[in-house]
Amino acid sequence: MIKEKISATVDPQRLADAKALLSSDNTSAVLNAALDALVERERERQWLEAHTDADLPGEVAPDLSDLPWHD
Repeated sequence: MIKEKISATVDPQRLADAKALLSSDNTSAVLNAALDALVERERERQWLEAHTDADLPGEVAPDLSDLPWHD
């Protein structure tokens, strides 16, 4: 994968919190994870915006009849 070097000014506490959440000291990994989450969230938001409730299926009850039950 081709990478692009960037320079960014970020809130140091927010960056530290993100690194702690990912258990990583790698700023690039944290920024890539953040960008992945942003892209996924925006694609989902755009998809939902483009589809009305009428287009979406209703709730489907799962078939639990084959599950082993205890007590």
